[in-house]
Amino acid sequence: MSFVRGEAVTGFTFGLVNKSTGVALTGAAAGIGKFITKDGGTQASIAGSIAEEGNGQYSVNLTAAEMTAAVVGLMFTHASAVPVQFTIKTIGSPADTSTESTLSLSLTDLRKEIGWYWLGERTSGNWSTDELAQIDDIINSGLRQFYHPAPGGLSPKGYKWSFMEPTTTLSTVAGTEDYTLSANFGGMIGIASYATADNRWSPIETTGESRIRLLRQRDSGTAQSNPRFMAVRPISSNGSNGQRFQLMLWPDPDKAYTVSYRYHALPSKLTTGNPYPLGGEAHAETILASCLAVAEARQENNAGIHTANFMQRLQASISYDKLMHTPEVSGYNGDVSDGLAFNEQDNRYINGDVVQYNGSAFYDSNP
Repeated sequence: MSFVRGEAVTGFTFGLVNKSTGVALTGAAAGIGKFITKDGGTQASIAGSIAEEGNGQYSVNLTAAEMTAAVVGLMFTHASAVPVQFTIKTIGSPADTSTESTLSLSLTDLRKEIGWYWLGERTSGNWSTDELAQIDDIINSGLRQFYHPAPGGLSPKGYKWSFMEPTTTLSTVAGTEDYTLSANFGGMIGIASYATADNRWSPIETTGESRIRLLRQRDSGTAQSNPRFMAVRPISSNGSNGQRFQLMLWPDPDKAYTVSYRYHALPSKLTTGNPYPLGGEAHAETILASCLAVAEARQENNAGIHTANFMQRLQASISYDKLMHTPEVSGYNGDVSDGLAFNEQDNRYINGDVVQYNGSAFYDSNP
């Protein structure tokens, strides 16, 4: 797994299994040992407190200082649990920009350009604290405008960038049915799947929370097995943290599965430890144009040349993103030579013997 070097991590999750029974270990937060090594150095204790998420899953926050290393090793122990270890290879940093194109625009670059337009001064040392806050507010607004384009032009319904729809994985724990998803999770895309013993990927059918609840109530005590259904539900929040989501599985996994899924990523503010906006060098000029358009609207109280330039650049960026991420050939691979295994319902939908009307599915009686 990879994280940004020097950037704090909120809610790093891990699971613990009872070493005697093999089931999820619950109610153990107070007794968990939490240790960290940086670049193979001396082991130390993690500063953050352990929080129990439920069903044998726990979380801990990692500080920016703890993440300032090329390789970070984490270990969690408990007298009644099997120890778990994670090795994190960090990427990027304020001092190491080798992972990003030298033509990309960083937070520092954006501040200089907006500072010149807003204040006529590129040197941040000459800005007041309030002026720096104004510039960062403009940059944040410009990034939101770029990340979430309004409907119009080439995208009458708005546009979703390919780089904001990454693929990731999570590992299940035997007997654990619910999993808290990452803080930047904004919604599931398509079908999740898991790797099987013969190196095939088996899909997990998406359904609603209510159906998962009914299945669990109906089949309470059913033997654990490979996950067949999943649902995503929001976690209750008091507003002190951002909205989080939880993945529900049925049946309870009987062992560790690597579940792969694609999701809508929620972007974060730029920081000195995380200085590059999503999109990279290919969309750098569009991002700058968006920030300048925001500054122009606030200063002039009117749309002008920078707004027009942003709209032109935005259409160019959308065209480029579509070109780079549209397959030349698409369609159903009927011989499953790509390793995908579809269930009967998926096959019916793909081959066209299912008709939907008002949300109800009608099947051909002789498929």
